[in-house]
Amino acid sequence: MLYLISLGLYDEKDMSLRALETARKCSKLYLELYTTNMNTNTKKLSKLIGKPVQEIPRQGLENKSGQLLKEAKNQDIGVLVGGDALSATTHISLLLEAKKSGIKTRVIHGSSILTAVGETGLSLYKFGRTVTLTSPPQKTILKAIEENQKSGLHTLVLLDIGMTPSQALKLLSGKIPGKIVVASHLGGNPEIKYNTIENLLKLKLNKTPSVLAIPGKLHFLEKEYLETL
Repeated sequence: MLYLISLGLYDEKDMSLRALETARKCSKLYLELYTTNMNTNTKKLSKLIGKPVQEIPRQGLENKSGQLLKEAKNQDIGVLVGGDALSATTHISLLLEAKKSGIKTRVIHGSSILTAVGETGLSLYKFGRTVTLTSPPQKTILKAIEENQKSGLHTLVLLDIGMTPSQALKLLSGKIPGKIVVASHLGGNPEIKYNTIENLLKLKLNKTPSVLAIPGKLHFLEKEYLETL
């Protein structure tokens, strides 16, 4: 059987009891971190779970899934994934391949930035398309943010692996009007800032993992909450 086991938001301590119990019964465990930016590693997870955890590179899931599925035909294989395991389409593809091969699958869900961003005070129901910021910013990313704002919707901006908030803000400087939100270490020791990009750049925000949230049309409660930050 193939298990996709969600790790949660910040570090290995975010694992649910169900996730931990499932990981402990698997014959082999793989860690996939390229779709998230968690403060954990194979050493920490091996110690918590009580058995070896092997990191699997990006191509291990995208191009070499056949070997992984071959192992899952005869034993319980667990793939540990940051956030919620189904937040990235890569893992949907893996599940589909497994089902086509007659391999049983199970997903152990966990906390995700897609819901934790609500800690900023922005309503989850008012978020539009989520984007991932790269360097340099792709035109499609900026267009998606613009379209969300035209529709009055908020935009969750995920940062590329290793990117700090200050680096992200520099990339967006002069391109996004008004105030935006920087949310760092959600699930751990959260730090949330709300200001213009120019003022946020003065703070040298270098914590990871972090995300940006670009507000659309604000409800008065959202506005009041943000202003308390």
